[in-house]
Amino acid sequence: MGSEQPVTIAIDAMGGYHAPEEVIRAVARASLQPADGGQVYFAVVGDEIAITDLLLELDHNSERIQIHHAATEIGLSERPRQAIEDRPDASVLQAVRLVADGEADALVSAGNPGVAVLSACDQLELIEGVERAALASVYPTPRYHGEKEDPFSLILDVGASLRADADQLLAFARMGSAYARIVSRNRNPKVALLSSSRESTMGPREVVEAYELLDGAEGINFYGNIEGHEIPKGLVDVVVCEGFAGDVAIKILEGAAEAAADLARAAYHRKLAWRMGLKLLRGGLERLKTATDFEEYGGAPLLGVEKVVILCHPRCGHRAFGNALKLAIRNVHSELPAAIGAAFDE
Repeated sequence: MGSEQPVTIAIDAMGGYHAPEEVIRAVARASLQPADGGQVYFAVVGDEIAITDLLLELDHNSERIQIHHAATEIGLSERPRQAIEDRPDASVLQAVRLVADGEADALVSAGNPGVAVLSACDQLELIEGVERAALASVYPTPRYHGEKEDPFSLILDVGASLRADADQLLAFARMGSAYARIVSRNRNPKVALLSSSRESTMGPREVVEAYELLDGAEGINFYGNIEGHEIPKGLVDVVVCEGFAGDVAIKILEGAAEAAADLARAAYHRKLAWRMGLKLLRGGLERLKTATDFEEYGGAPLLGVEKVVILCHPRCGHRAFGNALKLAIRNVHSELPAAIGAAFDE
């Protein structure tokens, strides 16, 4: 799809800790922004009365927003498969269905990530050559990546599935490379395999086998293994791992940024000398806060399905959700699923 074509984004209005208020604030603001290329429309799924009341309080372009009523929603703590079976008409499931039926080009949700991933994998086709979809997430680094000089690297999988064999890890590397080439305009992204050692023969069997596959794979700029403490250094553009390890890693990165801010606040109130030093470092600390703020990045793409799917952090506010909408639009215009498919064709 070219940038001159109209795009429709399906939105789960009831997902996340701050839904639907923050979601609708983001949609209302996005509906007023000039379209980049073709026109953009928003199919908002959720409680029609609540959504309508919120829109009445906000400036918005009603011609670009269509409401699809959903009487039920799925909570963040519910078991995904059971919740899907019990409430097939929940907001997130209806939003995925709009994408599956061709009525929308992408999905954005801040709701239960397990439900969103499972529903997307149930209703959307996998790209040919992909056995398993992977949830990718960005994290800030001190190095810049690609022509856009993005201050982040990509890690996948971060929770779409628990385990992955060697072939699936190779597929994650192909998908991550394609995403880095498109989003960061990084022509030859470096790809590393997360392991317990730099040595190629160390680690779980599937990681050792994946190293051999990646080391000889065409179209992948393989860096080798990296260890957990090396992830934040930004040595590579894409980190590949199984879902359980990736989910733990990305949450540690989020927690480290928050802990650093807490330490700075505690130091500020403890000693005058520290307070003066922190004031001198204010500019750098502000840049660090911006770089580590998940709201800046919007959401995580689910790679491997034939449509664009962006999952936001459940704690996200309207700014993060708005950035996720922009990311979804860019990925549709860039024809991301087709680009990933081409990586497997090659």
